[in-house]
Amino acid sequence: MKNFSKRATTGIALAAGAALLLSGCTTSGGSDASGGSGEQVLRIGTLLPQTGSLEHLIYGPQAAVKLAVSEINDAGGVLGNDVEVVVEANEHDPTDPTIMSKSVDEIIKADPAFVLGAMGTGNTNAAMPKLTEAGILMGSPSNTGIALAGVNELYFRTIASDIIQGRALGNLVLQDGNTSVAVLAQNNDYGKGLRDNLQATLEEAGAEVVYGAEGSGEEFPEAQTTFSSEVTAALAKNPDAVAMVSYVEAKQAIPELAAQGFDLSKLYLVDGNTVPYPEFDAGLLEGAQGTTPGRTVDPSFEEALVAASSDASKSLNFAPEAYDAVMLVALAAQRGGAADTETIVANLHAVSGTDGGEKCDAYADCLALLEDGKDIHYEGKAGGGPLNDDNEPSTALIGLYRFDAENTPQAVGEIEG
Repeated sequence: MKNFSKRATTGIALAAGAALLLSGCTTSGGSDASGGSGEQVLRIGTLLPQTGSLEHLIYGPQAAVKLAVSEINDAGGVLGNDVEVVVEANEHDPTDPTIMSKSVDEIIKADPAFVLGAMGTGNTNAAMPKLTEAGILMGSPSNTGIALAGVNELYFRTIASDIIQGRALGNLVLQDGNTSVAVLAQNNDYGKGLRDNLQATLEEAGAEVVYGAEGSGEEFPEAQTTFSSEVTAALAKNPDAVAMVSYVEAKQAIPELAAQGFDLSKLYLVDGNTVPYPEFDAGLLEGAQGTTPGRTVDPSFEEALVAASSDASKSLNFAPEAYDAVMLVALAAQRGGAADTETIVANLHAVSGTDGGEKCDAYADCLALLEDGKDIHYEGKAGGGPLNDDNEPSTALIGLYRFDAENTPQAVGEIEG
């Protein structure tokens, strides 16, 4: 167990009680006041969905880790040493309920200072107790569950919570003139949390959720594969629009909506399902819209991600957030003078710009400023603000997308929340 374990054991109780705030651990002037081990090689791992209902979202984060590590090492590494990816674990497999326990044990055995993941909020909740006890920092590029705000000093995220996306989605639905909305939401923290904020935004403006509202019990189980009854019940309410909060389940629900005669240009999706659907007939989703937390990926970053991993062409979701998480951890270790978990935690807020500092957006430039003894404000690819007391971006962008004739989401704008 690492030096941080005594503190981290306290962190396990945070989910049920008061949170220890990461901001209280930051230092200034690049010093390491953490009492860490002084490790000089940054060892990281990943906990990403290699199988299961989130598998279609792994491609962006996987490519982002490869790209970030490559750029860091090409610039001289951290503390003069190459960053090492020491473990790549699977966060979920519906055919093997023990996969999370096995993966966590694999991570602990590899002993990284930092693990990127998990992607699913429920998977993070499952992995957190043992990883926290082992003193390993978790950083998610995709957890949007509201309850994770400030839950643990050994956890941060580079994406906004469902509060912001729910409001953005609601405003998008409203601006199109819709006043009655059916919501197909999966029965987990992600589905219900995002639905609740969408519903609140709609109702504040006088619109109504006619199916799938909070308290109705009309959510569907994760990994459900048939949606005939849900779609029939939803469309019986004659909604102006349908919003779907899901992961891969949208692949089954969308054709069912079409088969029952729903105009899919009135369909609204979210980050878990705003992905290309090449398997659908051309034009099926044309005009449908979606929201995704984070800045839309610019062409040069997309080109670099695909060069790092050709699979990135399948989906870029959460790539900016994953890239930023690795960069922040590397810069925190560099600033603190050691690559152990405690030092990284003690410097993470500072390099994110919580207390100001010179702005930089590339590792080599940020490294040069740190080596000159300057404070920095890393401006990441995702466009989020400095980390706040809840260990999440203080401001965030929500990308807006519209599906084209090839059933591919195309960026049409973004809003800040």
